[in-house]
Amino acid sequence: METIKEATGAAIRPFDLSYETILYASDFGAAPKKSAVENTQAINKAILAASKQGGATVVIAKGEYRTYTIELKSHVHLHFEEGAVIRAARTDIKHSYVNQDGEGGNYLEPEINRFAGLQDHGHSYFANSLFYGADLCDIMISGDGLIDGSSWNEEEKCREYVLLGGDPSEPAFRNERGHNGEWFGNKAIALVRCKNVVLTDFSLVIGGHFAIIAEGVENMYVDGILIDTNRDAFDVDCCKDVTVRNSVFNSLTDDGLVMKSSYGAGIFMPLENVLIEDCKVSGYDAGSVYAKTYTNEKLVAEDRCGPTGRVKLGTESSCGYHQVTVRRVDFEHSRGFALEAVDGSDLTDIIFEDSHMKYISSSPIFIRVGDRCRFPVTGMQMSEEIQAKAPNIRLDNRGFVIPDNEHYPVIPAVRYTPSYNKTKLVSVDGRSFFTVVDEENPVTLNQANLVKEDGVTYGKVYVAGEGYVADRTKALDAPEAASRANGCSRPLAKVKNIRIARVNAESVDPRYPILLAGLDGSNIENVQLEDIKVTYRGGLTMEHATEQRQLNTNWEYTQYQTKPSIQSLPWLVNTFFLKNEGLLPRVDWDEKTKSWKDDPYNVPELPTSYPEPSIFGILPAYGFYARHVKGLEVKGLSIGFEKEDTRHAIVLDDVADASFEDLSLQVAKETQEVAFVTSMYKRPANLEYVPDQPYHMTTITNVTLPENISVKLATVEAPAPGTPRDSFYSCPTLPIPENGYRYQKETDVYPLPLTVFPPFENRTTGKTRNPAEETSRKEVPGMIYNEGLAQREYTVYRDHGKHVSVTMKKMTKEQVGEIAAVERACFLPAEAASEKDFEERFSSPAFVCYGAYNEEGELIGFIDGASYDKPELPDELYHDTTKLVENGPWQTVFGVNVIARYRRMGVAGQMVRHYVEESRKRGQDGVVLTCKDHLRPLYEKAGFIWQGVSASTHGGVKWNDMLLRFRKGE
Repeated sequence: METIKEATGAAIRPFDLSYETILYASDFGAAPKKSAVENTQAINKAILAASKQGGATVVIAKGEYRTYTIELKSHVHLHFEEGAVIRAARTDIKHSYVNQDGEGGNYLEPEINRFAGLQDHGHSYFANSLFYGADLCDIMISGDGLIDGSSWNEEEKCREYVLLGGDPSEPAFRNERGHNGEWFGNKAIALVRCKNVVLTDFSLVIGGHFAIIAEGVENMYVDGILIDTNRDAFDVDCCKDVTVRNSVFNSLTDDGLVMKSSYGAGIFMPLENVLIEDCKVSGYDAGSVYAKTYTNEKLVAEDRCGPTGRVKLGTESSCGYHQVTVRRVDFEHSRGFALEAVDGSDLTDIIFEDSHMKYISSSPIFIRVGDRCRFPVTGMQMSEEIQAKAPNIRLDNRGFVIPDNEHYPVIPAVRYTPSYNKTKLVSVDGRSFFTVVDEENPVTLNQANLVKEDGVTYGKVYVAGEGYVADRTKALDAPEAASRANGCSRPLAKVKNIRIARVNAESVDPRYPILLAGLDGSNIENVQLEDIKVTYRGGLTMEHATEQRQLNTNWEYTQYQTKPSIQSLPWLVNTFFLKNEGLLPRVDWDEKTKSWKDDPYNVPELPTSYPEPSIFGILPAYGFYARHVKGLEVKGLSIGFEKEDTRHAIVLDDVADASFEDLSLQVAKETQEVAFVTSMYKRPANLEYVPDQPYHMTTITNVTLPENISVKLATVEAPAPGTPRDSFYSCPTLPIPENGYRYQKETDVYPLPLTVFPPFENRTTGKTRNPAEETSRKEVPGMIYNEGLAQREYTVYRDHGKHVSVTMKKMTKEQVGEIAAVERACFLPAEAASEKDFEERFSSPAFVCYGAYNEEGELIGFIDGASYDKPELPDELYHDTTKLVENGPWQTVFGVNVIARYRRMGVAGQMVRHYVEESRKRGQDGVVLTCKDHLRPLYEKAGFIWQGVSASTHGGVKWNDMLLRFRKGE
């Protein structure tokens, strides 16, 4: 094992920036009763005067000052007296995701950043902050004051966030300022390329997208501050020589203390030598930690994972991280410790020790190598569009492409990745839909990166002064050509030299084990774990790890001092980051039995996914999962659960040179403690779905365990679910109903795993709230900050006792659009009738449709069918209206449809009773329908009698024939 370097942190201390000269902002016109514009001008005049004197302290006296951007200057110490408050002033916002009425001014106009597009707007533009300084030295902010990015709305009795969590719109070109005509404040403190910085003793609440962002800062000392905010609390991005001590960072919806290495400063600068000691991070409601109420009604962040507020290295990792030491940090009601290298640069020499965690909502330890290729790469054009024009070196994520002109360094592509066509819409349960790779057309070729001559395909290479030209030194075969869609200028990132010791985690979300996830081609190396104890809430099973089921409820809450709101709770997998093939059940095709068999060990790689523990879904280990790791030393690991969990304690997949000593592993009866996974169908990272790319095997080598530990040897004999079939593997890989795979239990009645969101005490009212029993039928908002939701999640409801009365109305051909919309929401694409189908049905006088309307007049369901001359329902009746029989003696039912939020509230029963009664009135002999197994009891209760399994093949699923025969004289 290599020696791991310990960080020493900053050399500067507060006394280094003490000045004899003291200036008072009030002497320059600042006063609590002045306008925001006047106070901004006055404080900035005082700061400028102090800087011109070669160094001075500017004092903000007790009182509240509304301001816009306070422009920091070199050699200035800004000091808050006790009781001093700098409050962010509102600005006019008319064309963004929220509206705001201003107070006569605005924050500084966002600057130009030629490396925009490599990171989001918030990491690229900084001038529109409450406090802003760029290219400065010798800056200090201190004192027992408050910086507040919110204001109180007396009329509505709630807190309004003035500094916003979202960003202004991005410009079209790199050489333009960072907006599209309108901007606003969305950061409290932004320091860019500064040296010698001290931050001490103040508090900051509601800081916008970033409460504090230090971008490319050198020699920074932070001590005794409190940040309680709505998004990232403290971002240390591409900084060098930093110490953070004795501070508190609370953020429910984003990271607490986060180190990054983006290109936001416009330079290549790794994060290096950062020391963090004796701090606390948490994810309570924004503002409640400063108020000492610690409220917790909001259960998940905007990404639908649990409260955030953690210590993390990532996500932006373009420039890499080296030599970071984190010790004696308390994590409470937050996610765990995360290390992420996903953009092509390395992460090395990390120490995390002597820390405690409680109520942890993700993996207590998460180490991830990914491959987003988020690093500038020289393109094929000179123009300055942020989203580079095609044809170009990349098909996907063209914001990573920089122009080939004199304003930019030359960073040519050194490798390539494919562009996958993830366009095939699928559903496993007929409720939740997602897209996977289209097997018929899995990749898109980037012809700009290929040269074809005399039937031979070549790639291209960058030549100074000429750009990308044909590379005739090597001909490309079909898989190689298919893989050259996206140019990358960096190799796979490497993660190595990690030491984690003396960490205790309690009450951890049962979905997320300690997780070490490298890549095929980039192992995590030299990891030392010592004296780690983790207790999970448990309660999950291997069935959960196999099915990867989407199971969501809606939850109503009121965050501290804000308006009531609603959010979606994912009880099993979370689709915010886990998408596409990762949502498929983990099953393999058994060619002998021609059926699917469970294989929870066949976990997809997902190298380009946003690095969050939730991207791997429910894993086959509840406690510790490691894949693609070389050099792992574990001494003293105790993992257990509060409620029995039937998964393994530890699963190892492609792990080499590992030793485990002093293990205490709790497992269910007849469950092996450890599983070793051998995979027969692996491909290099990012090439998983390229047709005819050769496979290779990965396995466990040189791993030692204590003799008393039980081990299961698991062999994965298929590619990951959703991998397109080719000459190397020809069996089915897409487990959906059309291919014979079905869940054993319908999602609408599937039990909620109660340990994921357990009951808790509302700290405002003192009452217990239970998310499993308080499911809401209200819809979640359609926006997350300034981004719209692609789609809302399918939601189940568990308020079984509620009954909704409906009004039944006969529907007409003019309403087919409404009818078809409800149909699509209720059935798989293969089962659902189209709008055209309904138009054709209405053309027949034998067809009838009744709609169910709630008290607000909303169509919430319908029942339709046609008369026929026999007591049966052949498939041809669904699509061939010529087979229908006007005034036939038997009434068929084509469908009974109720939209999700009104199911199990008596609506279907009311529709069926109405339909039956109308059939009786017409003097028919009875009603016939087909249904799935789980609905048989419903219809039998209504008087239908089972006639046997139907001959119907409609939708490729099993149906039951049900018949209600009227007695003569009824």
